[in-house]
Amino acid sequence: MRRKILFAVIVFLFIVPIFTGCTGGNGPQEGVAQGREVAPDFSWQTLDGEIVHLSDLKGKVVFLDFWATWCGPCRSTIPHVEAIHNQYKDKDVVVIGINMDVASKRQAVAKFIKENGMTYFVISDANGNVASVYGATSIPRFFLVDKSGKIASTKIGNIPDLEELITNEIDKLLKE
Repeated sequence: MRRKILFAVIVFLFIVPIFTGCTGGNGPQEGVAQGREVAPDFSWQTLDGEIVHLSDLKGKVVFLDFWATWCGPCRSTIPHVEAIHNQYKDKDVVVIGINMDVASKRQAVAKFIKENGMTYFVISDANGNVASVYGATSIPRFFLVDKSGKIASTKIGNIPDLEELITNEIDKLLKE
């Protein structure tokens, strides 16, 4: 009898996060930040070979989108992220897609980016290091970083009014 109860508890602990989504205890939580915390810094290499750090973008609003090609909700948010990029690309806003596919899928990811008309920066986080420091355990996961390099808000999932919600927040952040 004890084995059945123990088994039921273990199954419950593993199954519930699948249906409710997971949020890492160490990363920023969903919502609008009151006392904003500094966005964890990370770097990536551009196609030109230049190393860029998130902290290099201070003075700009940064919109981060953690996603993967195998994630249906992520796929459905891409046109909205692209629209946000197009709306703000000539302003002090940088949109960065952080792809979480494994490294062996690099060519498939490149093809996916091209086929889906993604013109914003997309960097690879195949080892999960960036997702880990941001607590992005469920995707799609979005972060808005203010001009001082602090996390202004986070969102999780395929939000129906994502584009409108994010553009309203970006407009407020650009005025700060």
